[in-house]
Amino acid sequence: MISQFLLNFGMYFILPGFYPTVEAVPQTFQERFLRLLANHYVMSFGMYWAHRSLHVVPYLWDHIHSIHHWAKHPLSRNTYEDHWADNFGNAIVGHLFAQILIPLDRPTFWFSRIFRIFESLEKHSGVSCGFNVAYSLQQWLPFAQMPHHHDWHHEGFKGSNYSFSSIGGLWDCVFGTRKGGRYTANFSKGATREDENYKGKSMGMKVPEWFSPLYPLVGLSIAVGMKLNNSF
Repeated sequence: MISQFLLNFGMYFILPGFYPTVEAVPQTFQERFLRLLANHYVMSFGMYWAHRSLHVVPYLWDHIHSIHHWAKHPLSRNTYEDHWADNFGNAIVGHLFAQILIPLDRPTFWFSRIFRIFESLEKHSGVSCGFNVAYSLQQWLPFAQMPHHHDWHHEGFKGSNYSFSSIGGLWDCVFGTRKGGRYTANFSKGATREDENYKGKSMGMKVPEWFSPLYPLVGLSIAVGMKLNNSF
């Protein structure tokens, strides 16, 4: 949490305009909604490949992400029980990159930040049902997920190379890493449409073995660099 605070504090001085101002031109509800949706999908895209890299790249797993995975049955507090570089990296390729590529206005920006905190706490709560406010609000999205997907992810420790997505759950389904886990538990109260349709089996395409999960992060970084270059 300290590393993220320092990053967020530093961005105020390093990247003027990163935080939306009160004087910015107000956006319509429709524009805010579409920007928030696109921003969150860009954010989750970066965080998906960062998370997948932390599992696949041996050095990143051994020295960084394995610390977070000591909890095989996570609770909300495990969200921030990790190596400092873990959430720090997620903040860069997730929140930072998304705000640069698809800027949100002031109210939507802070709503997004608070929603993301709720989503992460619920993801590690060990509870998967209608009480999950952040996850329940996402169920209208295609390929939405629930906390039991992340529970299953934690139970596998190093072999848990699936269910990497944060917000929305889209990218796991696109890239073949979604698994239903115990979706039938509690009379399937937390089961999603995809859990029921695919009976917990994985879906989506498989990436080739030669494909490194770091490649999309490099591409995303280039896109951010180009956007910043055009802004100055």
